[in-house]
Amino acid sequence: MSAHTPHPSRRAVLTTSLGIAALAGIAACSSSPNGGNGQGGSGGGAAAALPDYIPYEGVEADLPVQDGRTSSGFFAYPASPAAISTGTPSDGEPITAMGPTSFALPPAMDQNAFWQEMNERLGSELQITLTPAGEYDAKFATTVAGRALPDFFHVGSTQSLPQFMASEAADLTEFLSGDAIAAYPGLANIPTASWEECAFEGRIRAIPIQRGLVNLPTLFARQDLLEAAGITELPQSFGELSDLSEELTGGNTWAWGNLPLVYARASVDIPSYWTVVDGTFTSTLEDERHEQALDAVRALQAAGVVNPDAPSAPGSARKDWFGAGRSIFHEDSFIAWFSLYVQHGSVPGLNIQAMPVIGFDGGTGTQFVPKPNYGITAISAGSADRAETLLKVADYLAAPFGTEEHLFCKFGIEGVNYELEGTDPVPTDAASEVNIGSLYISDAARVVYAPNREAVVQAAWDHQNLVTEKSLQDPTLGLYSETASRKLASLQGTLEDAELDIMLGRRPVSDWSVAVEEFNSGGGADILAEYQAAFDEKQG
Repeated sequence: MSAHTPHPSRRAVLTTSLGIAALAGIAACSSSPNGGNGQGGSGGGAAAALPDYIPYEGVEADLPVQDGRTSSGFFAYPASPAAISTGTPSDGEPITAMGPTSFALPPAMDQNAFWQEMNERLGSELQITLTPAGEYDAKFATTVAGRALPDFFHVGSTQSLPQFMASEAADLTEFLSGDAIAAYPGLANIPTASWEECAFEGRIRAIPIQRGLVNLPTLFARQDLLEAAGITELPQSFGELSDLSEELTGGNTWAWGNLPLVYARASVDIPSYWTVVDGTFTSTLEDERHEQALDAVRALQAAGVVNPDAPSAPGSARKDWFGAGRSIFHEDSFIAWFSLYVQHGSVPGLNIQAMPVIGFDGGTGTQFVPKPNYGITAISAGSADRAETLLKVADYLAAPFGTEEHLFCKFGIEGVNYELEGTDPVPTDAASEVNIGSLYISDAARVVYAPNREAVVQAAWDHQNLVTEKSLQDPTLGLYSETASRKLASLQGTLEDAELDIMLGRRPVSDWSVAVEEFNSGGGADILAEYQAAFDEKQG
């Protein structure tokens, strides 16, 4: 790539304004940036007494939580991690579970040293049925129809969720409500906000699979390629970013590996479908800023700076383009930063950075903060007599960062799945054994940590701190809409088809209003009313 003279108005230097971010654990699918899928929430009745938040104090973070806006950060794994459990948590009987996975299936139990050791440590054989994430809802529906739910089940998409949970999920309230959760220190270390999606009609019937800020929609940049092109300063507006995109496109390289509508919406301060203004639940879809964002991305597409295969390419292909230098900018979830380094670590001089949210006409845009969970997991009503034991197992799997149990659950067996470099566990070629799906049963509260990458941790924490200064939370957290559970996915799909047609120039930008009218008349207005009713009830 030839050198370019930086645009004279690019004032912020990339090396000081961008940060490398990585988080411990295994990447998972991110939450929808458009306001959720209608799952979770009380759905009526008195609000449950949610579990108290009791942070684990056995380790001290190098970078503590900042004003509730960041994760805690650790430069190294604590030496000689302490155990928080004694004996084996289970009762000797097999434990069945089902959940989704975003990974290739691990070696079978009889060929998997980690799985066998997990069984020994739990005191029961853990029998997990895994399904690729994109196929899980269909598998879940079949299992429910066959009345074959296992002890633990990750809750897939279903209609009438509060009624379903009351019928099929064990009531965990007596074990988890308020300070009762202190008996489960791993689960107690999960912030209260994550439990909002676990309460149904006044009862706690699930445990959260907490992800926190790892789901933040994030725009990554290949800083090494930017520097090679002589670009050393940040653009200060979306227009300058567009100009830069044209400079970076040529030959077999495009500035963008996707149509960056999520980032464009954040740039115009409207990254969600819903908002609450003075107690009124409101749709943002009629806001003209949606058309502004669509028009901006349409202009990028028309300028030829987006890979022409982007509209139909799978996410894996976009990651490959980014690693191969065929694209300079890549939208993904925050946690993908670490996996991108792992996937493309052999690329000479690889330097991946996260872009701050640039305001459309200057200044700072608005970061969208999605729901804090990947999903929720329930204990089957048929296994309610084992609920206390199964919660002990879930607590083991949710052991906080810095404990002996966490080190094992996340990294496996020393000398098999990881080797210690100093006090940091560095994965070996057998690390895939750990992907047995136990993290979809229960999981630890996430922290910012990357083995042997102190600079990465600092930059990750800094980036979280920066982008959450001006942010918008998902207002549907803890709310339930029956119409959303039945229709939202389909309505969103139709709206996204219209978005794609507009961005590709197949329909005029003015057609957005037509698509919104169809969304509202097809069920969107009912969803809004139901969210308002749920919001009012929650406010009490």
